[in-house]
Amino acid sequence: MTSYHWKNIFKESAGLLALMGFIGVAGGFVLESIEDTLLIFPILLFLVPVLNDVGGNLGAVLGSRICSALHTGRIDPTFKDEEMQKNIWLMMGLGFLVFFLFGLAVAIASVFFEFGVSPLHIFVIIIGAGFITIFLITIITVAVSLWAYHKGLDPDNIVIPVETTLCDFIGIVTLAMMVWLVII
Repeated sequence: MTSYHWKNIFKESAGLLALMGFIGVAGGFVLESIEDTLLIFPILLFLVPVLNDVGGNLGAVLGSRICSALHTGRIDPTFKDEEMQKNIWLMMGLGFLVFFLFGLAVAIASVFFEFGVSPLHIFVIIIGAGFITIFLITIITVAVSLWAYHKGLDPDNIVIPVETTLCDFIGIVTLAMMVWLVII
């Protein structure tokens, strides 16, 4: 049984939060590595918070749903659980839909406004970075939730910090990768 005393929460979270801080700094270095391209095409800089926020928010919702379901016994702590699979597919489907619609909207807007990047390139960058981010953050969120649960840790203390930090890092890396593949 998990105890909700501040000492237990601190013990479970402190080292993890320090590690996540280093990963956040690494994400900043990746972002800095494509700074010149982002300054040439400022629309790409606009994509960083969108990737991180959409992926992080969807991952946080998934993590909260899984943690609540684990606490209440509604799902078995395994990838094979039917309810777990429904949550995974729902998360990925919703994420893919959001990034598809967002990519389409920005590509259409680029026809009317001069963004310096072709509509097709913007669409491919958003779709590629968004889909990869959603796929990876879904797998990571579920894996971390199950790992924390199996270790007897409170998933609520572990999942959200790991998921949001890794989503920021993954979002930046996938954006850099897509910019490199499509533009550079």
